[in-house]
Amino acid sequence: MAESPLKRILVDFSRIEGVKGAIVVSMDGFPIEAIVPSGDIDLEALAAMVITIYGAAKRFGDEFKLGDTEILMSEYAGGTLLIQKLRDAIFAVVADKTAILGRIRYEMKRQKPRIEAAL
Repeated sequence: MAESPLKRILVDFSRIEGVKGAIVVSMDGFPIEAIVPSGDIDLEALAAMVITIYGAAKRFGDEFKLGDTEILMSEYAGGTLLIQKLRDAIFAVVADKTAILGRIRYEMKRQKPRIEAAL
């Protein structure tokens, strides 16, 4: 079976130094496509967490009249989560501590139209 255009984009993202995984989530909290490390990762639970984090950040931005979210970042002891709103979905990237976050942010912004077209 041929790889979907969206899967190819996520595979490309996973090749960026420090990127550990990437997922595209529907606005109702279901995984559309993902590249994640092997192991016991529950994609449905991951998708629900991503949409919940996005929803809380959006409400915060609305309350303080900050405008639309661009890229959300949560830094953890072991890495960083980056979340970007697409037209009809959410794109999340998990990176380890070696990642150059500016490069990942740049690629997320640059690839946004390509990801949206692949949905």
